[in-house]
Amino acid sequence: MSVAVIPLSKTFGWTASDRGLVSSAFFWGYALTQIPAGYVASTLGGSVVLALAVAVWSVGTFLAPVAAAGGILPLSLTRLVVGLGEGFGPPAVTALLAKHVPASMRARAVTVVFGGMELGNVIGLLTCGPLIASAGWQSIFYLFAIAGFVWVAAWPFLSPKENNNGGGGASSQPKAGAQRVPYGEFLRSGPVWAVICAHFCHNWGYYTMLAWLPSYFEMLFGAGATQAGQTALIPNLAMVAMVPIVGTVADSLRRRGMSTTRVRKLAQGAAFALPCLCMLACAALTPSGGLVSAPGSAIVAVLSLAFAMSTWSRAGLYCNHQDLSPKYAASLLGITNTAGALPGILGVWLTGRLLDATGNWSLALFLPIAAAQVLGLVVYSALASGEQIWE
Repeated sequence: MSVAVIPLSKTFGWTASDRGLVSSAFFWGYALTQIPAGYVASTLGGSVVLALAVAVWSVGTFLAPVAAAGGILPLSLTRLVVGLGEGFGPPAVTALLAKHVPASMRARAVTVVFGGMELGNVIGLLTCGPLIASAGWQSIFYLFAIAGFVWVAAWPFLSPKENNNGGGGASSQPKAGAQRVPYGEFLRSGPVWAVICAHFCHNWGYYTMLAWLPSYFEMLFGAGATQAGQTALIPNLAMVAMVPIVGTVADSLRRRGMSTTRVRKLAQGAAFALPCLCMLACAALTPSGGLVSAPGSAIVAVLSLAFAMSTWSRAGLYCNHQDLSPKYAASLLGITNTAGALPGILGVWLTGRLLDATGNWSLALFLPIAAAQVLGLVVYSALASGEQIWE
C-alpha cells in the first residue's frame, strides 16, 4: 500500500493527510483483533487460525480496486478488513512456534519466521513499481490477493500437525478450565508491561517508515512510484541481510551461559539505541527541515543501518512472549501487539497531519520515531525479564 498510495494520490487528488488516513485504516482492524486472536490461537491452535487469517486478508485485498473507485471511505473499509485478517496472523504464528520449537532454537526460529515480513516488504517494494507502470495500480492488489488464495489452498499440506488443544505446550487433554487465560495476572506484571511498551515504541518506527518512506522519496526527491519503491527497498534489504545473524548470535549467547533476560535486553537495546541515533542523523540531514541538505544516497545509507539494527528486536521483544509463558505466548502477543498496532493508527495518521501542518519531514517523521525509541529503551531495560512466569 505504501507504493500504491503514490498513484492513488495522483489519481484522486489526495493530500498527505488523506494518504495517512488510508494507510492507517489497516491498523484499525489489526488492533481490534489482537487480543481475541491471541485467545483463539491459544485455544484452537495456530494452523487453522492462520489459514483463516490469510483467507480474510486476501479477500479484502481483492476488493480494494473496486472500492477505491467509490472514494476514500470504501477503500479504507477494505483496508480495515485486511487488518482484521492480518491481526490473527502473528498470534497464530506465535502459537505454532511456542508449541513446535524448543527454547534453545527460539531466537533463530522467531527471527527467520518473522523475518518473512521483511522479505515480503522487499518483494512488494521490488515488484509494485514495475507492476503499476505496466498494468496499473489495480494489478498489485489482484496479484497479492491471488497469491494469498494459493497459499491457503497449499497450507493444509504444509502445516504442522496439532493436538486438539492449542499451542503453547498445553496439555492434549481438553479440560473445561485448561484454557483459562490469566489476563489479570498479565496486566499486573512488570515484564509484560515492558514488552507492551517496547512493542508500541518499536512499531512506531517500523509502521511509520513502512507507510511513509516511498512517499518521502517521491515528495522530497521527485522519485516516481517505481523509483520510490526501489529506493525504499534498500533499507528493507538491510533488514533481510541481518535476519540470519540475529537469531544465531542470540541463541549462541544463551548456550554460552548468558541469562535469557540479559540476551533479550541486549538485543532489544541494540534495536532501540542505534536506530534512534540514525533517526536523529536523518532529521539533521534531510533536505526538508534538517540542519544540512544531504543527498538521497546518504539518507538511504543511514536508514539502511537503522533498519538493519532494528532487526535485533526479533531476538528481543518478539521472543519474550514465549520466554514468559510458552502456553500463553499467543495470548501475550495479542496483548502486546494491540499496543504495537496503535502506532499504525496514530503514528501513520499523525505523520501526515504534521507534514501538512509544517511541511517538515524531520518534525513529522524522524524526530517522533527517535523519541519513541528512547522511551522504549528506558522502559524495557528497566522492567524486562526473560524468565518463565507462567506455564
